[in-house]
This record gives sequence, C-alpha cells and structure tokens, in this order.
Amino acid sequence: MERIIKFGNTIRNNLKKSAVGVVALCYGATIVKEKYQINVLMQAACKEAAKYGDSLIPMDRNPTVVTVILNPVANKRKAKRDFEKYCEPLLHLAGLQVDVIQTTSEGNAKEIVETLRGTEAIIVAGGDGTFSETVTGLLRRNDDANQFPLGVLPLGRTNRLGNSLFHGGKGVDRVKQLIEASMAIIKGNTVWKDAMKIEPIVTEEEVPSKPIYAMTSLEWGAFRDTMAKRDKYWFLGPLRDYASFIFNGYKESLNWNCSGVIKYSPPCAGCNNCIRKRPEIKRKWSFFMPSTQTLQPDSTNIVNPDCATSQELCFKTCDFRIRTRNFEHTDVPSLSIVIGKNKYSYSEFITEGWRRLKGLDENTKRIEARTVEFLPNESGPEVVIGIDREEFDVKPVKITLLPKIVKLFCNPD
Repeated sequence: MERIIKFGNTIRNNLKKSAVGVVALCYGATIVKEKYQINVLMQAACKEAAKYGDSLIPMDRNPTVVTVILNPVANKRKAKRDFEKYCEPLLHLAGLQVDVIQTTSEGNAKEIVETLRGTEAIIVAGGDGTFSETVTGLLRRNDDANQFPLGVLPLGRTNRLGNSLFHGGKGVDRVKQLIEASMAIIKGNTVWKDAMKIEPIVTEEEVPSKPIYAMTSLEWGAFRDTMAKRDKYWFLGPLRDYASFIFNGYKESLNWNCSGVIKYSPPCAGCNNCIRKRPEIKRKWSFFMPSTQTLQPDSTNIVNPDCATSQELCFKTCDFRIRTRNFEHTDVPSLSIVIGKNKYSYSEFITEGWRRLKGLDENTKRIEARTVEFLPNESGPEVVIGIDREEFDVKPVKITLLPKIVKLFCNPD
C-alpha cells in the first residue's frame, strides 16, 4: 500500500513527464500491434502464394516471366522498400520469374515499355505517373503488346486507379492493399479498362508529336492547380490537402479563367465507324487462371449514323475535366466532360475542395462523348493541364476514347 501511495505522489508531482510517458507508451503499443498484424497478414499471404509456386507446370513450359517497372523514388523513396518487403516475396513464392527494371528519370517508363521484349506481363510498381507512362509506352507500340496484362502495385503517393481496383488505406490497410494487388497478379484475374488517346492538333506545317494515353482524367483549372501545390504544406501532414485550399483559394496565380471551345461526338456502343477490333490472344497463359472478362462481339457490321455527328460548345469556367468512366459501371463506354461553375467565392471554393477530398463531387452537369476536340483560348508554358496527375502545356488536342483496350489484373469481385 505504501508503494502505491508513493507511486501516486510521484505521478502527481511530475504530471508533464508522466503525460509524455503515457503518450510514448501508447504510441509504442500501437506500433507493436501494427507490426504484429502485418506479420500475420504476410504469413497468411506467403502460404497462399506458395501453393501456386508448388503446383506443377508442363515439362515444355518455363516459369512465367513478369517484368516489374519500379519507380524507386515514388512516395518519397518508400516505394522500393515497400515493394521488396511486401510484394516481391509473394511473386517469387508463386513461382514467377521476376525481372525488375528501375526507372531513372521522368519518361523513362515509356522508353522501357516501348522496347520491352520477352515478358508475359508487366507490373507497375509506383504511382499514377508511372502507370500513365507505362500505358503510353504500351499503346504506342505497333504490335499486339496491349494484350499483355498490366499489374498495378499502388506504391506511389497518388494511386487513383490502384485504389479503385484494391481498397487502400494506411498502416495495416495499406499492406493489405499491396497483398491484394500482388495476389491478383498471381491468381491471374483480369478486367478490360478504357483509355483516352490524346493527340495534339497541328497545322500542315507542324510535325505531329506522339500521342499520350491516359486512363483517368484530363484536368484544367483552379482545383487542379490547388492540388498540385499541396506538397508545399508537407509540414502539416495529413492536413496538407485541406490547407492547400485555405492558402490558395484567394490567389490570382490559379487558372480561374479557363475558356475555349470543345467539339464532341456522342457516345457509341460500337459500330463500323468507331470500333477497334481487338486481336485474339495468341499466347498460352498456362500459369494464370482464365479471365472472367469476356470479349465483346464483333461490331464492325453495325451502322450508327449518329456516331459521325459532332456538336460544338463554348465554355468559360475555373474547373474543366474530361474523365474516363473506369470507376463506374456503364453499358455504353464514353468520356465524361465536366464543366464546373464560372466563379466561386473564397468560402465556396474551400467547401467544394474539401468535399472532393472526401470523394464527394458537386452535382455538375456532365456531357457524355466518344471523341472531343479541345481548343483552349489560351496556351503557353505558364498554363498547364493535368493528364493522369502529370503536367503538360495547354494546347489544342483531340481526345479519343479507346474502349476496353487495357487489360488489368484485379480481384475476382
């Protein structure tokens, strides 16, 4: 009893030190618990992956070769560590022959994929930027390389597509997401997704540049510019995204006046005017399980006179977006054109920005289209748009939807 009284007096006389000690103890307990849960998850995943590695393959068949495009500097240089700790062991245990190629500069992933040979699947270990470069390099090829399945290991700071395929989070949830993404590659479940082909509109005297391919969005305006500045507020941790709208909502440096003309054609389920016939897969995927996605029937003999028509619209806004509908369930593939309000007050801008951070978008009228000619009134190096979170100069471009062109590994459900 005397010891208990003495301990209580000590705590009472050293309240600050005691509070710090309690906080440190709780934090340490949380870390230990998290590591234990991660170890349990990895043990279960390793056992499951080993079952695939222990299965027999035909005598005339070599182990399946997959190429990993790894961005070692993604997510503040944590991508390489997380890949080697949570993803690579599972791929090796499953009996895959894993070739890892690390990118060395911006745009390097495009160059790697354009010349890649001798692989049966491509795995992107990085964020949205690395994935966008990989898709661009893949679809620029003249062969049937788009038949290669693409795996997404969401190791970047922004993983919009990866989070749509596998539920994300932090801590234990993040490790669970990486395990799910790795096991999807091992199990071989795939799904076809849409892509946007973005080509510059040039005059006869200009030499056309190569097209860019994207799978999520093209964005222009104040909201995009605000999100691009969020890294300046890194010291605020998880609140930096919210702080970015507070500290930038009144600045004239944002693109508040986005204006121009769009010419667009209506969506089409597939006809002889727009269909791109996908070549049949000639490779034998003896390791991967059969895909649950069925190919669409041949539509080259269908005639749709509305498909070749176009409409023109002048716009002026501070929020312009063109998105694929890869995150939605839709019968007719289309691009979604979103033109926001022309003006926002400071408080309205912050409120709407915070809503978007929570995954809630304003009820803005959308235009569905198959092709879009984007003709901005202003251009130059100071005016940029975001294509899959990567910055490009604003120029007149033609955007064409390519339905079900990219094959991605995914969960069965």
